[in-house]
Amino acid sequence: MLKPLFRVKDLIFVQKRLAGHSKWANIRHTKALKDGQRGQMFTKFARQIKVAIQEGGSPDPVKNLKLEQVLEQAKRNNMPIGTIQGVIKSTQINKEMCKKYLLEIKGPGSSVFLCEVFTGNLTQTRSLLASILKKHSSKYVENSVKHMFVEKGIIECHLDDYKDKDILEKATEDAIEFGAEDVKVLDDNLIQFLCTSQNLKIVQTKLETAKYKITSASVEYVPNQLQILNEKDLEICSNLCEKLENQSEVIEIYDNIGN
Repeated sequence: MLKPLFRVKDLIFVQKRLAGHSKWANIRHTKALKDGQRGQMFTKFARQIKVAIQEGGSPDPVKNLKLEQVLEQAKRNNMPIGTIQGVIKSTQINKEMCKKYLLEIKGPGSSVFLCEVFTGNLTQTRSLLASILKKHSSKYVENSVKHMFVEKGIIECHLDDYKDKDILEKATEDAIEFGAEDVKVLDDNLIQFLCTSQNLKIVQTKLETAKYKITSASVEYVPNQLQILNEKDLEICSNLCEKLENQSEVIEIYDNIGN
């Protein structure tokens, strides 16, 4: 994990990461691309849309900020408008009482996972996932691990053709001005801004005004401390996440795995 260099106005600056900095990040990114190719990315967005409508109480993004954020993300990833409208319409027709739950999991090598599911039968879903966990040296935790994470707004974007100064220096200045808490430059000059979950929309809007090209913006569980795993445990965790994400009830998975 990268160590802070210095603080200015409560903003933490970090060194620019080098290509291949995180094997786990690369594994997860590759699987995400494959999921998109198989259409699973759209399936995940469909689940998130349904959750946002239920929790926000409205199928109208103007009245439902969480839904608006999910729809923006879906459109950035080229989810067809007709498909989006079909999902929204289905939530009005299907009144099945599904709810979102957070399952807490202990994985190999002191890794922990938060698994968001959307289901109308939690007992059945827990049982289904338990068989997957057992095959991957994992199980539901006896004591909560949610306190090991904090909800944060995460915005990833590009600033194309910027040559006036170092891109991290530019992003750092904008982070201070726009109210972000942290900024990193990842592989391929992908810039990641971290902010409070409440300020996500504000920071996103300011970045767009400043000509940043947003690739994703969402509220996620961020670990307070990262856990380093060996090669064997990394492979087990990778396979575990892939199996879990293939389940129709699973919305999102968060972990504390580091470089």
